Amino acid sequence: MFVPREELTRVYMAMSIRSFAVSLTSLFVPLYLYSELHYTFEETLLFFVFNSLIFALMVPVAAKFCARFGLKHSVLLSVPFYLSYIVLLQFLPMWKTPLMVISALLGFSLAFYWMGMNLVFQCATDHAHRGEQVGKQMGYSIVATMIGPLVGGLIIERFGFMALFGLAMVFLCLSAGILFLSEERHVAYHFSLRGVVDRKHWGNSLYFVSKGTRIMAEGVIWPMAIFVILGGYVRLGIMGTVLSLVSAILVWVVGKYSDSFGKRGIIWLITGFESLAWFFRSIVGSVAMVFGVTIFAGVADGIREAPLGALECDKARGELASYYVVREIYISLGRMLILLFVLLVHNLQAGLLFQGFANLATLWF
Repeated sequence: MFVPREELTRVYMAMSIRSFAVSLTSLFVPLYLYSELHYTFEETLLFFVFNSLIFALMVPVAAKFCARFGLKHSVLLSVPFYLSYIVLLQFLPMWKTPLMVISALLGFSLAFYWMGMNLVFQCATDHAHRGEQVGKQMGYSIVATMIGPLVGGLIIERFGFMALFGLAMVFLCLSAGILFLSEERHVAYHFSLRGVVDRKHWGNSLYFVSKGTRIMAEGVIWPMAIFVILGGYVRLGIMGTVLSLVSAILVWVVGKYSDSFGKRGIIWLITGFESLAWFFRSIVGSVAMVFGVTIFAGVADGIREAPLGALECDKARGELASYYVVREIYISLGRMLILLFVLLVHNLQAGLLFQGFANLATLWF
């Protein structure tokens, strides 16, 4: 049996396996609610608004849990919440569970997972090699994510959503277990509402909000906008795989060299192209255009993400838990902001345009 010797290797493995598990389903959940179960456009988007709200509210609780019980136990606690979310989604046609309950479970899971895992990764990496280490972590996770959408699409077409949800549950349990091959860590945290709105965080807050808008633009708005064009789950899965493949190669290479060539220079160079990719996404009208803009976006993402992720870790000085609490709260605000905007204008393409402009906030990070 292969047992990794270094904690960072275990972190890479755990994050990659979870990325695969989540990617099996995440790209398809908006369409499962909207196209398969026929919830309204508003109900589908409000599902993600509400889980983002719960995420923001639960982050300080998750940080306190990390301080008392340990970072890896926080990651472990996220699993039953996510499994409950998956099970209730799976049986939603029969049990008719209120969407707010299912959404809240996802919010709980995200809060405990990301507080624990962000701090685990922060503690396992070092400043001198962080660009390379972030590049490896993202590269491994993207490779795992790369096959998830395609496998997910094929499983849906052949066996249905229930088989897909069941497979995701198995990999989620495995990902959390790997972390416990090394010793537990604790990071002190003292919650302060004033600390959340402290002026020292304002310089980072605009970028964190834009990071949140990007998560929803890529995970909810974009799949819903192109599903009719692609005409099926398999093509949608292939699109997700293409994006991941292009990003994985570049994020690995750029991450390795960003420690030497300067992270900010790379970010400034590529951010405009990233925004341009979002503007192109808002006007696609054919399968060829979807895959063309996907490749373009994958190149931009792949070049920018490793140095940007390393810079986020480098800024986490002093009270680490407080930094990540503030980070996740502002990301959650961004997640809600773009979805509420789309609900207001009732137009998915407008949301993609919105993200193109929001993305420019990266230049002020």
